Amino acid sequence: MNAVGIGRLALLGAVAIAFSACQLERPPEKKKINSYLAEPADLANVRRIMVLPFQQDGGMPTDTESVRDAFVAELQKLRRFEVVPLPATASENEALHASLRKGRLSTEAVVRLCDRYALDGLMVGTITAWRPYTPPHLGLRTQLLSVHCGAAVWAVDAMYDSTDRTTVSDLKHYEMTQKQDNGTLHGWELNLLAPDQFTHYVANRFVGTWADG
Repeated sequence: MNAVGIGRLALLGAVAIAFSACQLERPPEKKKINSYLAEPADLANVRRIMVLPFQQDGGMPTDTESVRDAFVAELQKLRRFEVVPLPATASENEALHASLRKGRLSTEAVVRLCDRYALDGLMVGTITAWRPYTPPHLGLRTQLLSVHCGAAVWAVDAMYDSTDRTTVSDLKHYEMTQKQDNGTLHGWELNLLAPDQFTHYVANRFVGTWADG
């Protein structure tokens, strides 16, 4: 190979290295997820809400209670709603979820529950994917149903899979912007090792769509 050919190879190698460096140095980015937020007029009257027990898709073993608890904790940080505790005797819970599984919400059950506890809305959630161990993933589908307009005024549907580059970038962004340094050697990777940490991270991103909207 002559000197010109060697020079071209060296130049191409330098460009490839520079390009790789740029890719590696790209700052963490927030992941875009599917969400819907109604018009302000429909949102204004929804202040007092209740979060029903989360359901699971496909009968997979899931800690639905811990996922719901994480979601409620993040929802309370929003300081937008009065979250009413869920009575264990609320018989309408199963009727609502059964109708949602059929693709049609039981308006009667919504109105009855909201009247009984003076609610403006109900939050329902379904866990669509779940793996608590490394590499974790969690998929959720949530809806805030308004008794005033009889429809969903806030809905989010997303999957956070730690094997996906966009989720890893988003997780690093979350660690940088939402959490304080915990002093451990794991840093952002701690969220991959502790199931409750990853669950709270996903809940934070779901609730964050309200502010993003």
